[in-house]
Amino acid sequence: PFCVSSSEMMRSILPNLAAVTRRHTERRVVRAEPYHLFNIITDVDSYSEFLPLCTHSEVLRRSDCGTMYDASLTVGLPPMFSEEYVSRVTINKDDMTVEARSIRSSAFESLKSSWKLRPVLEEDTNCIDSADRFVKSNEMSDSKWSDVEFSVEMSVSDPIIVAALDKVMEEVAGRQISAFEKRCEDVLISEKIWP
Repeated sequence: PFCVSSSEMMRSILPNLAAVTRRHTERRVVRAEPYHLFNIITDVDSYSEFLPLCTHSEVLRRSDCGTMYDASLTVGLPPMFSEEYVSRVTINKDDMTVEARSIRSSAFESLKSSWKLRPVLEEDTNCIDSADRFVKSNEMSDSKWSDVEFSVEMSVSDPIIVAALDKVMEEVAGRQISAFEKRCEDVLISEKIWP
């Protein structure tokens, strides 16, 4: 085809570029009930409504057991840059984890992300280093705060994307957590159940 991505063009010009991997982990306590936040994170079909840089989001297929699905996301700043990729997402509601890894992408050699949520007692929201501040599982539904750990790992061989990664990865991760926190608030307000 006439239009090719910058990654495809760079691979044709410099086919032996080694992939560069970058990782970032963002951790913070947010005002959102853990199960509610978990449901927002796993509602991929709604991502394009609230996530920065996400222009399309869709679950393509789900496993029979409901713990795995493939999802398509389109991210970028059209018309300058746009990337559609498909990820395999694994969810574990008991452990409050969501893990995704790309299975098809033209810009990324690999893209992995993970969410880990833990409920936090309200009086302990100023102290994120103490392991004993987490509530017991039978008190989980009472917690209005979540300890959120979001990790992202990207491997790319396109030198343009590599140069951008170092500058924007931390900012994008932080903006994502903030967007999910705001989405939790917006959904609760629209359902009129915000405390």
